[in-house]
Amino acid sequence: MRMRQTRRALSVALAASSTVAWAAVVATPPHAGVHSYRYEVQEVSPVSTKGYRTDIRLTSDGHGGAVADLIDSQTYDGKTWTRVTVDPACAAALHARPGELARVTLLPLSPEQAKLGDAFLAPCAPAGVFFPLTDILNVVLIQSSDAFHLRDLNEVGQSATFPGFATSIDRPEISMTETSSGGSISLAGVEAGRAQVDWKPDVAKLDLVEKNAGGPAKPFTLSGTEHFAFRVQIDVKTGTLERADTLYDDLDMTVQVPGAEGPAPRVAIKRIVSLGPMPVM
Repeated sequence: MRMRQTRRALSVALAASSTVAWAAVVATPPHAGVHSYRYEVQEVSPVSTKGYRTDIRLTSDGHGGAVADLIDSQTYDGKTWTRVTVDPACAAALHARPGELARVTLLPLSPEQAKLGDAFLAPCAPAGVFFPLTDILNVVLIQSSDAFHLRDLNEVGQSATFPGFATSIDRPEISMTETSSGGSISLAGVEAGRAQVDWKPDVAKLDLVEKNAGGPAKPFTLSGTEHFAFRVQIDVKTGTLERADTLYDDLDMTVQVPGAEGPAPRVAIKRIVSLGPMPVM
């Protein structure tokens, strides 16, 4: 059985929310600027370890808009890192400039783009381009979406709740629906000019279809729950994202395998996600 990257941008239903100037600890929208990051994820299950390592350049326009340029991406199969490539026709469809894999608008998103379908990213995009973007979008939305109430946090230790949200994805290799009843956001600390913000959704219901995991037209269906949270560090004066890390990300899934007999097996999956400054080469 092959376990693929399972996530997503759970908060895409909020992607069209407006960004406002917060009278709070953190400046927003972020000041105009260009910052480079390295995203890494490992997804560990009893049968495999998989992951991605992606270098991106994030451009903020100072008015709430954000564009991501994917410079490089690699996939990990538990032993070997393999560089992601796209052919010239796909690179053009992904709006990539020379030396890039893709150029993608993260904010603002139209309602159609927020569905993370073809309007967001051309279907030719390989998994090593699409899936890192969904986690990066999720982190950007924690800071930018008015629905998450970060602007209401004015002192360390203060928290606020946010409403339920859901998303669905239908890509050539995978379809997914995920729903959370809400969650909380808190200001965990401010140190050396950086605010530490903890974003903790309630346990989410998750349904996945890996369309060809059992062979052509033989999908695996995974159903269960995901419990995850991020800690985001933000420069309080400029609103610049410094880094983001999962506090935890645990999936408990039941797997329906084509043609299998007996009870459906359960699998526990742990995801470890980080987004930090790109290393200087």
